[in-house]
Amino acid sequence: MTAPLSVPVAALLTERRLAPLAFEVAAGADGLATRLITNPRIQKPGLALAGYLPYVKPGRLQILGESEYDFLATFPPAAAEQRLKCLMELEIPCVVSAKGRRPPAGALDAANAAGVPLLLTRATTAEAIELISDYLEDSLAPRVQVHGVLIDVFSLGTLILGDPGIGKSECALELVYRGHRLVADDTVVIRRTHHHGLLGRPHELLENYLELRGVGIIDVRKHFGMTATSPAVEVSLVIQLTKLTPEAREMEQRWREEMMERPSAWTSTEDILGVEVPKYTMVVAPGRDLAIMVETAVRKCLLAQRGIQDERGFLDNINLMAQGGRRDRD
Repeated sequence: MTAPLSVPVAALLTERRLAPLAFEVAAGADGLATRLITNPRIQKPGLALAGYLPYVKPGRLQILGESEYDFLATFPPAAAEQRLKCLMELEIPCVVSAKGRRPPAGALDAANAAGVPLLLTRATTAEAIELISDYLEDSLAPRVQVHGVLIDVFSLGTLILGDPGIGKSECALELVYRGHRLVADDTVVIRRTHHHGLLGRPHELLENYLELRGVGIIDVRKHFGMTATSPAVEVSLVIQLTKLTPEAREMEQRWREEMMERPSAWTSTEDILGVEVPKYTMVVAPGRDLAIMVETAVRKCLLAQRGIQDERGFLDNINLMAQGGRRDRD
């Protein structure tokens, strides 16, 4: 399930993180609920005020700062007012005027007629851009809910997937016992950040909770202490748990054959919101300690990030021995 990628202008007025901006609605109140911001990047409409209107992109909040007002001051008042009117008539979600600067009456009338909210703030342009950008980057980030468990293992966000009842939560509990931190159980909310990373966190109603069949729901933080949970972590590895079946045996055999031809630190990748994440598929069977296997997979992934691959070293030693050389014992 992906969240809708738009924010109504009205949300800017009630968002706690934007409270320092103390917005005042100067015009265009009719568009507060209907005008939608769809792009997190804030635009300064200098070129538009100079006459190049195609520069203004739909869905982007426009901000008027000191430089824009200084530029308009070089025109006669009627001409400056007309340029602001042209801006208000474009398909833009809203205009923010910084430093408490109030546009001329004609521009306010144009905003009211077009239903474009015009918000005033006493903050500087830089302060307004920083706060609004941070909020929009978070609110407009693509996100998805995944049924699984997210654990912080050696500071590497590890997403454990598998069919219901296969042992994801039990594996997570064992990892917590081993000193790692639970991020989310059952429902993992993942969003793609502006630098194309994947940030995972729990559903707001499930934070710190873990469900165990036969035991019930436990509050991990109360049972194991403050350091046993983490509010969020970047998703860097996927562990897919699967039952021991003939198909699973065939899959492992195919992976061994592929590894001999194309050595890789992980068996495959998982596409999450357009980002390829390293993935291991582990067969669940009696006698297998999943927690230790997950820890080992994380260690392999961390080593691979440093350019160290066990498979490559293993095959290099085999090739060297086949050629009559000595095996590298390092």
